Order: sequence, then C-alpha cells, then structure tokens
Amino acid sequence: MRVLDNGKGMDEETLHHLFNRYYRGTNTEESTYGSGLGMSIAKTIVEAHGGEIKVHSTIGQGTEFEIVLPC
Repeated sequence: MRVLDNGKGMDEETLHHLFNRYYRGTNTEESTYGSGLGMSIAKTIVEAHGGEIKVHSTIGQGTEFEIVLPC
C-alpha cells in the first residue's frame, strides 16, 4: 500500500526521527497537536505482522509512505 502527497516534504532530520516515540517534527506554520505516537504505533503494528514501512520525502515535492506486508 502506498500513500502519497504533494505537500512540503520532510527534511532529513525529520525523516531520521519520524518513527521515534513522542517525536512531533513539523515544518508547518500552524499549531501541531498530538502526542507524537502515531507513526511509532503504525510501525509497530506493521512490523508485528511481519511487514515493513518505508518513507521517502523530498522538500518541496511531497512524501510517500509504503507499507509492505507478507502474503
């Protein structure tokens, strides 16, 4: 499964920490709400099913998340 957007993209520091618990990196000017657990939980669930979650992002072009699960 792939989820893509054409948003602002993420820098290398954000990508490096994206799946860490409580990390709430953002490059928007708006207020950010949340606990910073969502991506960590998503990764844990995918890996519990033997899968892998990948993210590719380019500043100014957007972000792509890919979830690969075994058959």
